[in-house]
Amino acid sequence: MPELSLRAVTDDDDFQSFMATMYSVFLQDPQPDEIELGRKFTELDRMFGFHDGTRWAATAGAYSKKVSLPGGALVPVAAVTGVTVSPSHRRKGLLTAMMRHQLDDIRSRGTEALAMLFASETLIYGRFGYGLASSNAVLSGRVRDLGFRTDVDLGAGTVTEADRETLLGAAPAIYDRALANLPGRMDRPAPWWDYWLHDTAERRKGAGSIRFALHHEPDGSASAYAIYRPKSDWAPAGPNGELHVQEVRATNPRAYARIWRYLLDIDLIRTMQYDGAAVDERLRYLVADQRALQCQVNDAIFTRLVDVPRALTLRRYAGDVDVVLQVSDEFCPWNTGRFRLRAGRDGAECENTDAPADIAITARDLGAIYLGGVSLQALTTAGLAGELTSGAVPATATAFGWPVAPSMPDHF
Repeated sequence: MPELSLRAVTDDDDFQSFMATMYSVFLQDPQPDEIELGRKFTELDRMFGFHDGTRWAATAGAYSKKVSLPGGALVPVAAVTGVTVSPSHRRKGLLTAMMRHQLDDIRSRGTEALAMLFASETLIYGRFGYGLASSNAVLSGRVRDLGFRTDVDLGAGTVTEADRETLLGAAPAIYDRALANLPGRMDRPAPWWDYWLHDTAERRKGAGSIRFALHHEPDGSASAYAIYRPKSDWAPAGPNGELHVQEVRATNPRAYARIWRYLLDIDLIRTMQYDGAAVDERLRYLVADQRALQCQVNDAIFTRLVDVPRALTLRRYAGDVDVVLQVSDEFCPWNTGRFRLRAGRDGAECENTDAPADIAITARDLGAIYLGGVSLQALTTAGLAGELTSGAVPATATAFGWPVAPSMPDHF
């Protein structure tokens, strides 16, 4: 077998080859238009892997993004993507070597204290210090059963269909305002919007072409949007259409309720599915018959603290806490040690200390609780974290929690 070298992508032709390998391992055919759009926000020096002189044998990469943390800070994050090992090169340590290279690179850059990823298989990344930090939901149901509670205020706004250009004139500002304080939300610059709205047969999965709707307030200002695909179907008894909702965002509760009412009342539609929902999606509370809106919870973002003390100072905390954490991190040993965290809603300080530890926790589980969606108390009860000082875990669990469940609207 040819000798392998670990190197970064060098130019656009190399990038095409890199992406073709990545698509193939994910059991997909390369999508040239999608690859071209992705190139606009890809830094080639962050795309790397093992190459045998002829073709790529393994790939990995990261996008330079920003993520919203508990408290609203929007901070740099390495959005890890495209991690693959070709079937011919499995069980040779290539994945571990790439994870080692990537985390060392993130640390050396000094810009990002965090790395995040979606896992194709959830067993893979725990050993590299990534903890499952949030969940997303798939909502579905028969639209005739999804009437709203009688006390839901739909406001006086209006909803109309929009073309792509009109949507892009309003949606980015709505997105930023609607999700300003949502932990896990990532920034979406213009090239990412183009990628998000790209419409192909592969993305439609049998549904129709992408459609858009905008909600306007009585004063004419846009305050909500929806991105969706209808799928026409006819049963012997009549229309049996499906609605596949990609995204709904709104800047106020009335606009949110009205644009959902618009979607659920589209003629000929009998069922709907929303893949991009948060676990505490507001729609779940608007419907009168909550049992009629089925909710399937799936794993979402995995979080890795590359620089523990710096990462812990970036977010805010739901309550005041003064605690010493004994962190163990086998894969990134620079994070192993004791850290004193003094924090609250107004800020945080974290530094190395020789003081006795109050809580023992792994880097993986620290990443899991970082966004406020996983309970430190639950991990301790499961035996995955240790309370060394009586009463330390409940107080710290309360501080790390957050009133809004973290959610990751975009995939990367």
